[in-house]
Amino acid sequence: MEASILSSRSSMIASIVIVIVVFSVVGGFIFMTNPYVPAKIGVVVSEPGFGDLSMADQVETGLQELGGDIVVDYEYFIAADIAEAGTIITQLTESGGYDLIIVIGGELAGELSTIALAHPSQKYACIGGEVLADNVVSTTFNLHDGAFLAGILAAESSIGDVNRTGTGVVGIIGSVETDPTVAALVAGFKKGIAYANNKTLNNSVTILPEEYVGSYNDSATAEDIAIDMFDPLIGDATVIFAPVRASMGGIRNALFHANTTWFGNISRQPLIIAAEGDQDYLGLPNIETRAGNSWIITSVVPRSDVAVYRVINQTLWGNFQGDTLVYDLGRSGNDLETPGVILTHSDFISHEWTPQTLFNDVEDIRLGILNGTIIVNDW
Repeated sequence: MEASILSSRSSMIASIVIVIVVFSVVGGFIFMTNPYVPAKIGVVVSEPGFGDLSMADQVETGLQELGGDIVVDYEYFIAADIAEAGTIITQLTESGGYDLIIVIGGELAGELSTIALAHPSQKYACIGGEVLADNVVSTTFNLHDGAFLAGILAAESSIGDVNRTGTGVVGIIGSVETDPTVAALVAGFKKGIAYANNKTLNNSVTILPEEYVGSYNDSATAEDIAIDMFDPLIGDATVIFAPVRASMGGIRNALFHANTTWFGNISRQPLIIAAEGDQDYLGLPNIETRAGNSWIITSVVPRSDVAVYRVINQTLWGNFQGDTLVYDLGRSGNDLETPGVILTHSDFISHEWTPQTLFNDVEDIRLGILNGTIIVNDW
């Protein structure tokens, strides 16, 4: 049964050879002793895989950014569930043909841990999860802290001012409730709301009970939930936090529905905060032309592109070392200059809807977290 997994899912496997001749923005070269035998790297991710602007897509960006004149052979494998991911990782390992096997997502850390301990000579990377083994480089992202900042921005954006109407109501829609990444995002976001309520908003912001799509790719359900949250007679939310991955298409549909049905003027806008990938442009009126203002005011983004770039670089230089590298609001692993978790602030943002002063407040709080004057877990 196991032997058929890789071949039976060939339609979901992309095997590509990439000749990379540019320098990455994160710098560095990759070394290979034999340019005629390209390094072979397997990448394993759960469905829906790529294309939903999540952490997996950020990883794919990092793979494309590898620098130096080098040929690298990547193979992508998309597993239907955790058990199948374990089977795929095992088969890749036992083939003996991969310099590095990259596993994306904290939900796969348990499977990887078991396999890695049984195969100490194979090198692995766990992006977004932690595996304690000498042959695994793990990169974890303090999304909790990034979501804390997003919660503050949501709370302040939900309150009206002279230019806009706000209800002081914030909603939360997650993809899968048991997903550890989603749980961290939701918990941090709620703490950010609590902080803003206590410090500046005099407890004037209300959080609706969070709801979950129950899937990473169910736009219809996400749309229904978001419409109810925006409905003035049901949820009456001004801002919704939506870490829903591939279901974001449904959130986009709900934005248009809310605007045409209830709002439709500049004083009241349906606003969204996204997560796991830069999804700001999905709130634009026209995605193709990238024109207008986006209803998605920011995205909480883990720099998994930077993480995977560095792991591969170290592996092919012969500097692979099992470790857990933390990416947070101020650093990317051992790099103290590049934030590992960011809140986007794109050119699509309307500062009539979300004033620049709110982003300035969030930046001040980010610095407070980094210097220790603000402790996220206290909230």
